[in-house]
Amino acid sequence: MAIKQDEMDLEFSKKLAKEIGDSFQKCFQCGTCTARCPAGNVSQYRVRKLMRMAQLGLKERIFDSDEIWNCTTCSTCKILCPWGVDTVSTILRLRAEAVDAGHENKKHDPLVKSLQSYDNPWLQPRSARRKWYKKLDNVVDLSKNPGEADVLYYVGCTATFDPRLWNMAQSVVKVLGKAGITVGVLGKEEKCCGGTVRGVGHPDIFEGLAKRNIEDFNKSGVDTIIFSCPGCLNTIMNAYKTIGEIKPRMVHVVEYVAELLEEGKLKLDKDVGRIITYHDPCHLGKHCEVFDPPRDVLKAIPGVEFKEMDFIRENSWCCGAGGGVKTAYPDRATELASNRLKEAEDTGADTITSACSFCYQNLLDGIKQSDSKLEMKDIMEIVAEAIEE
Repeated sequence: MAIKQDEMDLEFSKKLAKEIGDSFQKCFQCGTCTARCPAGNVSQYRVRKLMRMAQLGLKERIFDSDEIWNCTTCSTCKILCPWGVDTVSTILRLRAEAVDAGHENKKHDPLVKSLQSYDNPWLQPRSARRKWYKKLDNVVDLSKNPGEADVLYYVGCTATFDPRLWNMAQSVVKVLGKAGITVGVLGKEEKCCGGTVRGVGHPDIFEGLAKRNIEDFNKSGVDTIIFSCPGCLNTIMNAYKTIGEIKPRMVHVVEYVAELLEEGKLKLDKDVGRIITYHDPCHLGKHCEVFDPPRDVLKAIPGVEFKEMDFIRENSWCCGAGGGVKTAYPDRATELASNRLKEAEDTGADTITSACSFCYQNLLDGIKQSDSKLEMKDIMEIVAEAIEE
């Protein structure tokens, strides 16, 4: 398609470079990103096309297309780029610019409005955050009793409000309890990390949530915050840095459990009898560079035969749930999950496991859609199976 001179707004390109750096200007259309882009594998999305439009200042073309909303923000393109183009930051900035110009993706509107009204994207009342642990008697509400637990468990919205994931969250409490760790939560005072709303072009709402969360974390009276959701961990550990300081250390629960196993504080003694393959969540692996602890934990579980897929660690295929894609394009997200499940099936495993609420949810949907025989489990559920009652 021909480009007209009056379409080119080079001041827009300069504005982008000032706000996020000029790495997008280095893109020379080699196509390395296209070859491994999960979204591009099931659609006409091409990240290099976006980079070129950003270079030329084709603002209106960017805003009027669906291109910027197709990215799962998995970071594969960023990792593979031979010139180090920060594609993810560029896309997030383009989304924010589009929203500011009135070109938001309307499919994200319910999510955004829910966050503004209820501090979660699920259109659920704040009081519903307590449902998953209502029957547990060993969980401390740190919003009422600061300092009365060993760790703060930041559950995240997906595991909190999707009943299919409640066993995962309950397994965290069970496993840590076995090691003598008292688990605290924020109860109805827990708020969304803001990662999703940041990902769909609303940095202002994100910043407001971040400031409130930082205050809550620092008042909790603990020295460690654990996460089941890598999206939350990545957002809070990395994106909050420019907003404020969080005093407690932050780790994913699999990192914490790996430490407990290494220190001999947690014993696993029950044979689980599973053939397991592990899916690397993009936000835990590519974004937070946590690759070994999940594998270390799995290999420490009695009765686990562990098999790797072909594409793992930083080369892992995205499940398709991130970046607002599951909200705006659920069928596309499920198709990506089904593609990943086929690779898991090729290993001969009977169980696919991960360490991410989003991946768990989307892979479950993929299993249903594709009629896969695989069983989906979070790592913490499998660890809980290995604990004698």
